[in-house]
Amino acid sequence: MLSIIAKNMIQKSQRHYWMPWRSLALIAVLAMVVSTTGAQQAVPAQEIYAKIEGNEPVYYDSIRVLGDLDLRSLSDARVSNSFTLTNSTLINASFDGITFAKDAVFWGTTFGNASFEKAAFLGQADFANTSFGNVCFSAASFDKPAVFDSALFRDNVSFEDAVFARDAFFNEALFMGDANFNYSDFASYSYFAAAQFFGDALFSDVDFSGALNFSAATVAKRANFFQSRFQSPIFSDVVFSGPAQFGLTSFSGLSSFGGALFVDEAVFSLARFSDAAYFSGAEFQKDAFFGLTKFQDMASFQSARFEGDLNFKGGSISTMLLDKAEFCKRSRIILNDTDFARFKAHWNEIEEHVVWDQGAYLALVNNYHGLGWSADEDDCYYQYRGLNQDKKTWGWSKTIDLLAWLSCGYGVRPSYAVAWSFLTILAFALLFWRGDGIRRSAKPLNEAAEEDSVPERVTLRNALFFSTMVFLSQGPIDFLPVGRYRYYVILEGISGWLLLALFLVTLGRVMIR
Repeated sequence: MLSIIAKNMIQKSQRHYWMPWRSLALIAVLAMVVSTTGAQQAVPAQEIYAKIEGNEPVYYDSIRVLGDLDLRSLSDARVSNSFTLTNSTLINASFDGITFAKDAVFWGTTFGNASFEKAAFLGQADFANTSFGNVCFSAASFDKPAVFDSALFRDNVSFEDAVFARDAFFNEALFMGDANFNYSDFASYSYFAAAQFFGDALFSDVDFSGALNFSAATVAKRANFFQSRFQSPIFSDVVFSGPAQFGLTSFSGLSSFGGALFVDEAVFSLARFSDAAYFSGAEFQKDAFFGLTKFQDMASFQSARFEGDLNFKGGSISTMLLDKAEFCKRSRIILNDTDFARFKAHWNEIEEHVVWDQGAYLALVNNYHGLGWSADEDDCYYQYRGLNQDKKTWGWSKTIDLLAWLSCGYGVRPSYAVAWSFLTILAFALLFWRGDGIRRSAKPLNEAAEEDSVPERVTLRNALFFSTMVFLSQGPIDFLPVGRYRYYVILEGISGWLLLALFLVTLGRVMIR
């Protein structure tokens, strides 16, 4: 009971602070050992051994085993009857190579040094609420459900090469040292919900043939799932305080990392997601590597937060949902050589973070065109042309790019042509007015006017009217340019035709998709 209370106290602590958790857990362990050993009846290990030799069922509760319980010398290495040892204490125990033909129940028992290497559990194995010191389950096999819920592993533990043929339960288990599950095989459902790993969590090259529930677990150091195979894994709300390695992993079924926290690097390089991948609401405090990763179905990173780089270099993406994601100022989105069919993130949310790559930008432009997001398409293309121009050395190509930028915003900013049109009209109007370059005609169009009218200096208002008419078509016949200003009229007329043509072409490109 005290161990359960201690774990509850640990779970109420802040999930980011590991050292207070470790101290609290160690204090709880010491208190548990002191409290349990004092109230238990002493039973010699030889008595238990004799019952097993005689094929009798073993049932003990709240005992303290005197001496070492070593079953390796059993003649057939087999416990043929049921074996129950609950709420007890064993200092040293060895079950290496032993086959438990029926249920083996160790609920609430405290082990010092124990070894179950190559042990075979043909019935149910119940280690719930059990406390282990240095323990080994390497190459053990569990034919029926294996229950380690709320178990406490005070030192390193190895389940390397273990085989779980049915469901495996490690809910709320506490691993104080390294937990080694490398090369193990989970043929059915596996549960590690709210498990706590204070050392390394090693699951390299593991087969999870059934669904994996790792939700709300915490890993203080390395989490290594390199080259493992997952079926509908749930890593929701997991805290990875150390590096998280999922390189070369294979995910099938819905894979959920929603709300997960990656304090250190998250590496998913060369991983393959056959079905939907859900990272919505996840937080990456350092770089997230998805280089050469294949998302064959939808990948959702909606409302995720990135404080480092998001690297998809060389990856393949069917549909990426990245809208409403948050990026820190220094974060970069790397899409170099990335093949994606749909990339759903509005340009204003990612424009400051996408690393320059000509192919990536053009792919994004085409992507927005396919989505029908016209404004995002124009904005992305505008930035692409600007960055591409910056990379060029001075020459005709760069000069033409500059003219395209200034005149019409690379063909996606009709307002630029409108602005230049107004500036042109105003500039020539001031030129005509200040230089006294136009006169009223001696024969005005109005026949009712005085026949002896003489040319006079025009006002700024007249000059604006004259300049506008010249820009749009031709000057009014009741105003005449004089001297060299006749050539300025020709120049303004040519400018007007060019700017109007640019405006119409740009407007057509923007409005008619």
